[in-house]
Amino acid sequence: MTTAAETAVEWPRWEDPAFFQQDSEVIQESMGAARRAARIYWYESPVMTTGAWVLSRWEDIRYVSSHPELFCNGRGFLIGDASDPSTIIDQLPEWARDGLEKPGLAPAEVRGLISRAKLSLGDPEVENIGYLDPPRHGQVRSIFTSAMRPSLVRKLKPRIAELADEFLDQVEPGVEVDFVKTLGRIPTTLMTELIGVPRDLREEFIEMASEHLQAVAISPNKPKEEIERGERLTKKFRGYIEDLLNERRASGGAGDDLVSVIATTQVDGKPVPHGIAVPIVSFFINAGETTRASLSHMAMCLAERPDQRRLLVERPELVPNAFEETMRWYPVNWSHCRTATQRTEIAGQTIEKDDLLIVAYASAGRDEDVFEGADEYDITRAFDHDHIGFGYGEHGCPGRLLATTIATGIWGRIVARFSDWEITGPPVTFSNPFIRGAISLPITFSA
Repeated sequence: MTTAAETAVEWPRWEDPAFFQQDSEVIQESMGAARRAARIYWYESPVMTTGAWVLSRWEDIRYVSSHPELFCNGRGFLIGDASDPSTIIDQLPEWARDGLEKPGLAPAEVRGLISRAKLSLGDPEVENIGYLDPPRHGQVRSIFTSAMRPSLVRKLKPRIAELADEFLDQVEPGVEVDFVKTLGRIPTTLMTELIGVPRDLREEFIEMASEHLQAVAISPNKPKEEIERGERLTKKFRGYIEDLLNERRASGGAGDDLVSVIATTQVDGKPVPHGIAVPIVSFFINAGETTRASLSHMAMCLAERPDQRRLLVERPELVPNAFEETMRWYPVNWSHCRTATQRTEIAGQTIEKDDLLIVAYASAGRDEDVFEGADEYDITRAFDHDHIGFGYGEHGCPGRLLATTIATGIWGRIVARFSDWEITGPPVTFSNPFIRGAISLPITFSA
């Protein structure tokens, strides 16, 4: 039932970066109003080449995510892919600009080209699992999953604990620290170790990876200086990854780092080409960045709820569940998109071939029909249904086990060391229609 108060709440402006820079609970309130009022609705914007169907409920989003044969990624997987090309053309590499000039391109084809271009690191030969569809998606994804199979991830637990203790040793009780720049650096530090980045280059490498991750969410009329910075760091990022791969291949892949594993893996009976290997290495380091965001979100959620914080310290076995609850209540991803591959139907609504769909993962985690007390943060919550904070189905996050292992390992060490913490200054966050995270989080721990 929709209340009078809900009808006064602004519904989401899905393509607008300014909308997603509001307080997260303002955004969730907006999503909730739309979710309760309309199971599926048509959304349009002047800066988009076409409208899109918005799905906000858990059941519908899970269905779409489970059927890649009906709803593909290759024709645009983020809302920015539907931008009017004239407003984002300067954010694309030259080969993509040339492609967009071809006459007669349908809106779905334009979205697909933009989608490929922004993840290409400037190289038209790149194949990124973000926009690939079956069967190619599974073939490329298997390279990542073989490098990070469960047995290997479990072996990382001692090193995660060691790194956490090293960083925690630098934290003095009662002295303010920036969580993002201290404990939040553990995931990216671990990933650079696993990739084999020399210690003196790690900070620069992390900066380049972070810039590339944020650039994925293209948006209309981005400032020129921001675009130029992104292009410069992305080019340098790609070049460095290619150098790593060339070094490992020249040595026969004798090392035990992830780049050596990828360098000696085969696809289609041949060595993994750079067009696949480079984005996979990029994915590893970006996994560290998104895990840093989820760690910061968990720190904020617990700092704002003394009862939940005390409960976690008293019952550290709840750490894994607390992380899952954070991913449900305060996820890193806002939304993804899909395109209908044929005429179909969702919740009684006809969806035409090539129609764009916005799947609001962050909204699904607050669906009242699935999660009791959906707007409450409860680390004891029983997850009878997956929260979909990591996506779902064919394109569910392949690094979920890795991210969960890292985050829970770090938080296990934090609660073993400190019994209390509080936010001691205003957090600085970043957010766009794709992802969100923290730039700075002043926090003080107590023993």
